[in-house]
Amino acid sequence: MSQIRTILEEPRRFRLNMVIVLGIALLVRLAVAGAFWHSWGWHHNEIPDSWNKLAINLVDSGTFGFDPGQSTITRGPVFPLLEVPLYLAFGERYSGWCISLLLLDTLTCFLVIILFRKLWGSLPALLAGLFYAVNLPVVYYTAKISQVTSIVPFVVLCMYLFSSWEYDYSCRWRPWVLGLVSGLMILDKTVYLPIPIACSALLVWSKRHELKLGARLLPVAIYLVVAAAVVAPWTVRNYVLTGGRLVPVQNMFWELNVQDVLYYKLSQAGGLDRPEGVTLDYFFEQERPMQLSSGVSPDFPKYMSRAKWEYARDQAFRTVYLKWLRQDPGTILHVKAENLWNFWVRAENWQKTRLLILMQVPFLGVVLASLVILFHNGQLHRVKFGLVIVLALWAEHCPVFAWGRFSLDLVPILGLIFGLGAAAIAVPQPNELLGVLQLEQLV
Repeated sequence: MSQIRTILEEPRRFRLNMVIVLGIALLVRLAVAGAFWHSWGWHHNEIPDSWNKLAINLVDSGTFGFDPGQSTITRGPVFPLLEVPLYLAFGERYSGWCISLLLLDTLTCFLVIILFRKLWGSLPALLAGLFYAVNLPVVYYTAKISQVTSIVPFVVLCMYLFSSWEYDYSCRWRPWVLGLVSGLMILDKTVYLPIPIACSALLVWSKRHELKLGARLLPVAIYLVVAAAVVAPWTVRNYVLTGGRLVPVQNMFWELNVQDVLYYKLSQAGGLDRPEGVTLDYFFEQERPMQLSSGVSPDFPKYMSRAKWEYARDQAFRTVYLKWLRQDPGTILHVKAENLWNFWVRAENWQKTRLLILMQVPFLGVVLASLVILFHNGQLHRVKFGLVIVLALWAEHCPVFAWGRFSLDLVPILGLIFGLGAAAIAVPQPNELLGVLQLEQLV
């Protein structure tokens, strides 16, 4: 077995295998884009969540908003900033945006392989890269021009840096770099706000027998301060725009709670087998009287800023949701319980949900099998930071709103779990890292 391990770690062999995996990733992405070329919504300027408008207005009017001169607080800034060079290069020819994002996603696959190899070895890294390369939901939403393209690299970096920091805790630069990465990750998606706290607590716990309290906490304190400092300017910006309201990154919490219940009610009334667009139209139709009942205009009024109106809308949804919770807590609990699996497979209608199930179940099946293998071999600790991220996001979405696409952020972590489980069968290894070679690469 040691000979097989040596062959797998041989640089030339590794580079060849990596090129093969990246070639598969690129071919899969171009094949998906080409196969559905005439059906992509961006041919008709239909971009999910209107991300394109944020980049366009940022360039044309200097405003981070959906309309010139009206700033929004419902989106974070990172993905639109990624789109800015695409708009400068291609204008509103979104085919260029699509291909560029698919190429960027291929680079994310490269990042998965290169970084994961440093800690977990060549075979698990290559298998994790292959897992990511052929994950069709990731490719599909990347081609649609969606936020998943920008958040996944931060998830990869965050997991790698935390894991490597544990094995090289005296490193002085990691708290600073990890703080920057975590701050940008939060600015990309506000759901990652608890991750620095959760992973820091796990890191401190893992070092509890090795270091004195002060020495153990100072690097973590630096990390948390840096992460907070990265997010703070955007929070201040939102505070000013809303006239003194605390919105760390974006403001859609209560609206998502309401939409979660509306989705359930629509499905109960008419079933899941409905045409595309019906779900969104139903949301808009039902939300209008909710806002009016709280004295909030359903349409953006000219007498107030958009940011203040967006905050008022969300507070109107808060009132409605809490009323529902008091009137029928059983239904609300049922809706939230269903989110345990909705987080992995739910989509707009039954057709899309069925497709997502068909694509997701094989991946999730091999991941669950790999978790069993790692548990049996006493190796779950090798992916503990990844598991914390997975469980935290899953736990956050279940009480609010859960779409299957929200779980796609976690594909690199799931890929590593699969890689480690498969490698444990193919090439049994000790329960520790691969040895001096990987530890030297951390420095």
